[in-house]
Amino acid sequence: MLYIRTIMILTTLISFDISAKVKFDRKERQKDVNLASGKDKGVRSYQASTIKVLNFPVTVVKDSILNFSDKCNNAFRKKREYTPLEFDCRYHNENLIESFVVKTIRQGTWTKEDHEVDRFVVGRKVYNRGESGYYELVKIKETVNPLKQKTVVIEEEMLNNDEARNFVSVKFKKESPFETSKIRYTLTEIAPGKTELRYIYKGTTTHWILNKELSVPQVFAGISKSINNLVSSIGTESEVQTRKIASEQN
Repeated sequence: MLYIRTIMILTTLISFDISAKVKFDRKERQKDVNLASGKDKGVRSYQASTIKVLNFPVTVVKDSILNFSDKCNNAFRKKREYTPLEFDCRYHNENLIESFVVKTIRQGTWTKEDHEVDRFVVGRKVYNRGESGYYELVKIKETVNPLKQKTVVIEEEMLNNDEARNFVSVKFKKESPFETSKIRYTLTEIAPGKTELRYIYKGTTTHWILNKELSVPQVFAGISKSINNLVSSIGTESEVQTRKIASEQN
C-alpha cells in the first residue's frame, strides 16, 4: 500500500526538534521499535526509535551505515540514471531505484558544526506508482562521551528544493509525501569491538492518507519493519567489512 511503502524508503538531524511541540496521542512498541504519532494543526508527526548492540567496532558500524549505494531494488535497474545498470543491490529496498553520493558540495552556504568531521549530500530516486526523488544532507560528528567512550553521530535530513540548491546542482526536484524527514544514529563504543547503536527517526506529513489517524497502525507497522530491516543490513554489512579487513591484514 502507498503509505507503508513510502515509509519504508524513508528510513531509508540538523535540529532534532520537529516534534517537540506535538502531543503524541498514539504510542506503541513493535519488534523492539518504539513508535509514536500525534497531529497538530493538520500536520501529523511520526517518531520511532530503537537501541541495538552490535559486536563490531564503531568505525565498522559507521562505514556500514554510510554504504548508501548498496541499498536499492534490482528490479528497477532499468530506471537508473546515475548508477550503472549492471550494479547489483546487496540490500533490498522495496521502492528505492538508486542512491548516489555527492561528496563535493558548495562552500560558503553553511557553517561547520561542533565535532563535525564530514558532510555530504545523498540523492535518492524512488519508484511508487511513478518516479520521484529527494536529496538528503548527511553529517558525521565524532567525539568522546563523559565515560571516555568514542561516540559517532550520523545525521540525515531530507532537504527541500532551496536547501538542496545550497549544496549541489540539483538533478531533480523533491517529491515526497513527507514535509520533513530526519534520522539520527548515535554509535557508542561500549567495549572493544562492541558498539551500541541508538536510532531515532522523526517525520512530518500533511499527506491526505498518511496524516489520518486511521492510517497510523499501518504506518507504524511499515516503520517497524523498515527499521528492523535496516539494522539487519547494518549488521550484515559490518560482518562483510570485518572479513574484508581481516583478509587485507593477512
